[in-house]
Amino acid sequence: MLEIDYFLVGSKIKEKRKSSGMTQEQLAEMCDLSVSYIAHIERGTKSLSLESAVKVSNALGVSLDFLLLDEIQDHDRVMTAIENEVSSLPPAKRETFFKFARLILKNIDEL
Repeated sequence: MLEIDYFLVGSKIKEKRKSSGMTQEQLAEMCDLSVSYIAHIERGTKSLSLESAVKVSNALGVSLDFLLLDEIQDHDRVMTAIENEVSSLPPAKRETFFKFARLILKNIDEL
């Protein structure tokens, strides 16, 4: 049975929120949730309802898979998760990501 690590979920939410330049207040407002609830979620001290998880994932522009699962096992989900992460980067960092990805792919047999 799949167990959700709410501390990890909260860490992902916090990291994504911060990388998007968003405050807890802004995220709470976008999701129609309280600031204290967002703070608890980010610390992993409260779990999210499915409805709240959907609101947060939509506000942050990430998939539920990204938020809730520690390991993505389906190829399409992996690609979606990568796309979500890369699309949120500024253009210069996105180009740097692609340079590293090409280098990894070129040398993948030696890793």
